[in-house]
This record gives sequence, structure tokens and C-alpha cells, in this order.
Amino acid sequence: MPRNLEFPLPIKIDKLTRIVRIRGVDVYVHWTLIVIWAVLLFNAISKPILCLVALSCYTGVILIHECGHMIAAQRLHTAVYSIELYPVFGICRFAAPWSRFDHCVIAWGGVLAQAMVAIPAVAWLAIFGYSALQPINAAIVLLGPFSLFIAAMNLMPTGNLDGKVAWGLLPELIHRSRLQQRETTRYKSPR
Repeated sequence: MPRNLEFPLPIKIDKLTRIVRIRGVDVYVHWTLIVIWAVLLFNAISKPILCLVALSCYTGVILIHECGHMIAAQRLHTAVYSIELYPVFGICRFAAPWSRFDHCVIAWGGVLAQAMVAIPAVAWLAIFGYSALQPINAAIVLLGPFSLFIAAMNLMPTGNLDGKVAWGLLPELIHRSRLQQRETTRYKSPR
């Protein structure tokens, strides 16, 4: 079993730069994301902590989503090759799943991972409201309501979004239920 978190040293900057290995899967960051980070941090001289927290949480939302796909795929014994992070999306590259059902479950993995982080953050915000510290507020908003909004948008059944595959889970569950009912009635009926 691979270690859960490994950092490559030295980090070699490239078009896709490997920044970490999570559960045996390499995580790459596209060069444009590195440039955006650098430019925003450079221009945030007045509030560098706030900017660093916001950038980390924004990137974290994308990483959490892709790690959800990775964990779902690994639990279904599907090989995961890599995770790539870009400025507005991520890609979890994995082998073809065994079935359409498995593919649908993997598609839902990203949204469920986001929900596991976002729902407590939204609850915290609803119960306690905002704090006096801007970096904490930025983290709560980005990991909470913003993440839920992104998850909902990602469930739209169009284009390369997860919803195109994820919503196939409903017909698959109905199909499996019908097959199970047929098997049950077949064994109960007298011969």
C-alpha cells in the first residue's frame, strides 16, 4: 500500500508540474495555474495572507473534487493514473471502469467529496456567521457555498461535465432493481 502523501523533491517546473502524490496518484498543476498564483500573490501586497488563503481554498476545491473521483475509482478497483489541476477545472485520469454503473459512481465521487467539505462549512456559516478575520471568511465561503455552487454546476448533464455521466446512475439503479426483483420472483415461484 503506497503512502497517502508524498512530495517530490526537487519539484521540476514543466507544462504539467508534479507537486504531490496522493494515495499513489501523481497530482500535476498546469503552468497557467502557477502563473496565476504568482501574479495574484505579487499583486496582493496589502493582504498577502488573505490572497494565499483564497488561492489555496480555490485550488483546494478543485483538488477535493478530483480526489473524490480518485477515491471512488480506487474503491471500485479501477486504476487511477493522475490528477491534473487547471485554472478552472481538474481532470482525474483513470482506466475504463468495469461497468457503466461503476463509471457513474466515480462521476458522483467528486461531487460527494465536495459536499463532505462544503456542508459543514455552510452549516458553520449559518450557525455562527462570519468571523472578524477575512482569511477565515474567505476559506469558509470558498470551501462552503462556492464549492456547493461549483458542484451543482458540474452536475449539469452536458459537455465534459460530470453530470453527463453521473445522472446515468438513476437508470442503472432502476435496471439493477428490476433484475433483482426478477431473480427474487424466479426463485420464489413454484416449479
